[in-house]
Amino acid sequence: MPDQRQPSGNPAPEPFFEPIGRDAGQPGTDPAGSPGARDNADDADDGGRTAGPGFRAAVPGAVVAWRVSVASLRFWAVAVGAACATWAVAAGLVWVSAAAEGEQSGSVPAALLIYVLASSLLPAAAALVGMHWGMACQLRRASTGEPYGGFLPAVLVTALQGLVFAVLVLVSLLIQAAAAGGPGSVAVTASGLAAVEGTLFGAMGVAVSALVGRPGLARVVGWALGLFIVAGTLVAGALLVPAVRSEEPVTVALNVHRAADGTPVAYECSQVPAGTVEVYHTERIMWLPAVSPIVVLTMLAGAPGAGQELPGWLSAELQAAADGPRVPCVNGEPRSMDSPRTPLAAAGLLLQAGLTGALLGGAHVAASRRHPPA
Repeated sequence: MPDQRQPSGNPAPEPFFEPIGRDAGQPGTDPAGSPGARDNADDADDGGRTAGPGFRAAVPGAVVAWRVSVASLRFWAVAVGAACATWAVAAGLVWVSAAAEGEQSGSVPAALLIYVLASSLLPAAAALVGMHWGMACQLRRASTGEPYGGFLPAVLVTALQGLVFAVLVLVSLLIQAAAAGGPGSVAVTASGLAAVEGTLFGAMGVAVSALVGRPGLARVVGWALGLFIVAGTLVAGALLVPAVRSEEPVTVALNVHRAADGTPVAYECSQVPAGTVEVYHTERIMWLPAVSPIVVLTMLAGAPGAGQELPGWLSAELQAAADGPRVPCVNGEPRSMDSPRTPLAAAGLLLQAGLTGALLGGAHVAASRRHPPA
């Protein structure tokens, strides 16, 4: 019969059921290829691109990249070359000082002076090497066309490279300490600080490379920033000393307690005026040289209990400059033994960490604009 004949075309499609409610997004309830499945897949892709790899996903790749870098000749050329250059600078400074002083240079053995200078300079070398490795790692990732996934992988690779350099610092300093009879605690402090500085400056290098983009300009900016923090801050602090000079009134000091070097550490002030004196408010500018790794190591190694055998006069001078005027009773203000002292080492590390965070934040914003989520 005519009404029983089937059409000669394709069979009728099976009915399609569109899930509604919470089960719509669960696997197995949405047929493959349906609009809901495609939307869910797109959402997952967008989330992966915008969030970037997490810490657990970044660690294996960073370890692999670190192993590849450590196995390269270029890595060891940079690490060993930087360490040897630092030791050469320390030995050269001691030799020049001995030649200038002549017969008066026999109070401290030359080997011990080299050990002290090298322990002060090696954390700074670790900072500059970390800056170099951070820039190189980020520029290499950008040149190979790797998809943007944040800066955590590059920072982790650089931190692991800095850890290897810190071990090299520890071994070399311990050998010199044994030969010169110096305190081994200074070597441990210097190597620990080298690991921290390598991580912080490596992150700065990663951020600078991501911010600038162009390899040549990024290297110029990164090296300029690293050299300014390591050495330029010391020069700038010294040049700013005349700017904090002033003439201020003082009163007669009573019950003055002085340190071993003669610096007044505690006193009371009367109401009897004693005229005006020249005062240098060095506490206003000491935050600038405190950023340098050289100052941070000096304060850590010269602190009581960290290396009492190390001549601590330099750390005492820096601490006195950070605490305020050395003239007692300026404007009639007394000082007690319990007065708080400026933690120069902690302040320097916090300033470095703050600068690192600011650079990474700016790099993240710049990278988000260059690689907007799809």
